[in-house]
Amino acid sequence: MGNCSSFSLPKWIFGDLHNNGMVSIEGDGTHEGIKTIRIQKACEFTASSVLCVCIITWNMNGKMSVEDIRKLVSSTRKFDLLVVGLQEVPKCGVEQVLQEAMADTHILLCQKAMQSIQMFLFGAKSSEAYIKEMKVDEHAVGGCGGVIGRKKGAVAMYVNFSGIRMVFVSCHLAV
Repeated sequence: MGNCSSFSLPKWIFGDLHNNGMVSIEGDGTHEGIKTIRIQKACEFTASSVLCVCIITWNMNGKMSVEDIRKLVSSTRKFDLLVVGLQEVPKCGVEQVLQEAMADTHILLCQKAMQSIQMFLFGAKSSEAYIKEMKVDEHAVGGCGGVIGRKKGAVAMYVNFSGIRMVFVSCHLAV
């Protein structure tokens, strides 16, 4: 279904953003060439933890499963920032499905799309005040050296979250 990673950073000044844990994805989730890789290190909150970032990357192979998307970003999962990098995204409203799945707890802070390569950054509803700077960019490369029309390349986001600088890149490359 997708690959998930998470990490937590030391507690400095984010007292009201502190969450109480994170659960792993339930069920097998493996079907039609889509494989779920379980979270190896969920955010382990301690007195020094402050920021939990969940990162999902998914080559959708031109197909969308609303159920899989909802399971990946379900409201039972606890994180401050969610980064979703997608490749080979179908033209059927992935952004809307993500926003609806996150509506109770998170808001869309930023997005970048370059044809079928897309990236979304969601934050807890109180997180907008912590965004000090945000930039997005893309780099396109024609498929097979420009012989075919499908673009390969990458989209990237830079965010300064209350002094913590992070860069996220979602790429789709070919040999």
